[in-house]
Amino acid sequence: MTTLKIVGFWKISSKISPAKTAEIAAKLLEKGLYPPEGMEIVEWLICPGGRGVIVAEVPDEMAALSSWLVWENAEPGYFEYIEMMPAVEAKDAISLVMKQSKKKK
Repeated sequence: MTTLKIVGFWKISSKISPAKTAEIAAKLLEKGLYPPEGMEIVEWLICPGGRGVIVAEVPDEMAALSSWLVWENAEPGYFEYIEMMPAVEAKDAISLVMKQSKKKK
C-alpha cells in the first residue's frame, strides 16, 4: 500500500490548560481514537507554549483530515491553528529537482 508522508504544525488554544490537554490526549489514546485508523505516527512532539509537530504516514488525504477531526470533536476549538502538508525525503526531492533541471537544459 502506498502511503503519504505528512508533517503537521499546530498550536493548542491558549484557552486550554496543559492539564486539560493531557486529559483530552489520554482519553483519545485510551479509547483508541488517536491515531485514527491507517495513520502511523513517526514522530509526535509538543513544545512549551502548546506548539507541536507531527510526522506521520497516512494512506490518503482523508486520514490526515481525520487526525484533525478527532481532536476537534473531542474539544471544539482545541487548536489555535493547524497546518498539515505532504512531505518527501530530502534525497528524493533532490533527485526530482536534478531531473527537472536536466529537462530545462
